[in-house]
Amino acid sequence: MGSQGSSVRFRKLQSFETDYAPTTITQYESERSGMQVIVADRKGPKVNGYFTLATEIFDDSGAPHTLEHLVFMGSKSYQYKGLLDKLASRAYGSTNAWTATDHTAYTLETAGWEGFAQTLPVYLEHLVVPTITDAACLTEVHHVDAEGNDAGVVYSEMQAVQYTSTELMDIKARRLLYPDNVGFRYETGGMMEALRVLTPDKIRDFHRTMYQPRNMCVIIVGEVDHENLLQILDSFEESIADDIPPIEAPFRRPWLESAQPPPLKETIIETVEFPEEDESVGDIVVAFFGPKCTDITQTTALNVLLTYLCGSSVAVLENVMVEKEELASSITYWWDARPNSVIWFQPTGVATEKLQFVEQRLISLLKEVASKPLDMKYINECIQRERRQVKAQAEERVNIEGSRKPQ
Repeated sequence: MGSQGSSVRFRKLQSFETDYAPTTITQYESERSGMQVIVADRKGPKVNGYFTLATEIFDDSGAPHTLEHLVFMGSKSYQYKGLLDKLASRAYGSTNAWTATDHTAYTLETAGWEGFAQTLPVYLEHLVVPTITDAACLTEVHHVDAEGNDAGVVYSEMQAVQYTSTELMDIKARRLLYPDNVGFRYETGGMMEALRVLTPDKIRDFHRTMYQPRNMCVIIVGEVDHENLLQILDSFEESIADDIPPIEAPFRRPWLESAQPPPLKETIIETVEFPEEDESVGDIVVAFFGPKCTDITQTTALNVLLTYLCGSSVAVLENVMVEKEELASSITYWWDARPNSVIWFQPTGVATEKLQFVEQRLISLLKEVASKPLDMKYINECIQRERRQVKAQAEERVNIEGSRKPQ
């Protein structure tokens, strides 16, 4: 397929240079399948690929997580487990994947473009047309072994985390934040009791719905040959044309065209018990709904505010609760970028008898900060620090990758 043909099928939507790093970012879209392609051109010997799909489910079956494992078990043209990893290793590269609540991501890292280009269409075929055999589901998901024990790769992974304090608190918080018709409520990794009854057909149905090119974004970072990339993607789309629904077929975009969570009507406080030998200390998580993740001004302001509240030992929450009053061994924060983002605070290492008091103290401190004028000098320092960190991270990556260049 010539470059002329491929350039017709892939439309360039935008291209711009970043001012915080020596990088040019370009976005393409396939007119044939709707696939999104984003290339971040950056000097260095490595090429990194992230192949992401928006995955949404309304139960704890674990279909998104099990599918992530099954993808590596073979595809229509390459029906052998492990072939993808062998191919990547020949390009001095590696593959990996993860399942988050709202997306599943697959990674490919190689030394140089040539190896990446060779592996890319094979990898994408594993994503769009995997074999998903009954035998693979038995070994990777769940089976009962010869001694009568539950086994399976995914089952064992979830068995290791399901009853940890972190997972128990997290799933409880999600059940309180979200109603039944919102996907963020569920454990996409799979709960053990649900994995035991998950069928291969359910996983195949989930794949058919979610793993379409129009629900996929291919992100590539490194020194990329754009013309060659579009040719490869064009040929790949040609090869799967009969295996995917036509672009005009009905398709509901996960998360965006779904029910959104209603605002919280009241404060809810729950105690979650978990198995632990040392019962003298516990943890707390506090969650609030925040702005939409697409509102750049609001979310940027929120990040600066969170740094102001909790970003260092002189920040209000950490300074008072950890340093001065010694109510917790640490207090951390993070936020989930969602249509309605979630802001989390987590005091850890809190004496069990003080758990209730520490939650009240945290809320009273937030109210105290809100009732007074903000310290604009410190806010400015927080902004400068955030900017320095972003720039330093970008420069560090360039320096590290630059130093690895062959002489």
